[in-house]
Amino acid sequence: MATGNEAQKPEDSEHEAAVPFTVSFNRSQSEVIVYGCLALGILFAAIGVFTGVHLLTLAAIAPIAMAYWHYPMIEKGKPQLGANEEGLYVERIGFIDWSAIRMTDVKRKTVRNIEQVRLDVLLTRPLDNALTRAQPFPFWKKYMKRNWKRSRREHGRELIAIDLHTLAADPDEILTRIRAFKFV
Repeated sequence: MATGNEAQKPEDSEHEAAVPFTVSFNRSQSEVIVYGCLALGILFAAIGVFTGVHLLTLAAIAPIAMAYWHYPMIEKGKPQLGANEEGLYVERIGFIDWSAIRMTDVKRKTVRNIEQVRLDVLLTRPLDNALTRAQPFPFWKKYMKRNWKRSRREHGRELIAIDLHTLAADPDEILTRIRAFKFV
C-alpha cells in the first residue's frame, strides 16, 4: 500500500531532464604544449637574432606555429560543445537543429594505452541546411585546431566526429546530456 510520501515522488525514467550545458577544452592537457612551444620559439628567435644565425631565427617559426595551432585549447570562456533547446552547439559550426540529427554515438579507441573518445553525430541533411544558427568566427581562427572533423557518408549524409577526450567532462556524461534533448 502506498503512503502519501511515495505518491509524491517523481517516477524514475530512463532519460534525465534536458538541462543546457557547455564543455570547454581541458586546459591542463594543453598548457604545456602551447606555452612550451611559445617559449622555445621565442628562445630560438632571440638567440638567432643576437648571434646572427638566421637559420635559428627561421627555425623559430615551427614551435611558434605549433603554439598558434593549439591556442584554442587554452582559451578561457570558449565552449567547444554544448546543447540547449535550440540544438547541438559545436564551436566554429554553430547550433545544429535537433531534427537534423539522425544518430549520436560515442566511439572509443585505444592507442598505446591512451584512450581516444569521439562523439559521432550523423546528420539527416547537409550541414549547411542543418544549422539553426551558424557561428561566425574570425578568419585567423580558420587555421587553428578545431575539435571536430566533417566527412561525407553514404546517401549524401554528413558525419561530424567530435573529439571528447580533449574536453573537460566525462564522455559518457556528455552523451547522456545530449540524449536528454533528443534520444537518437
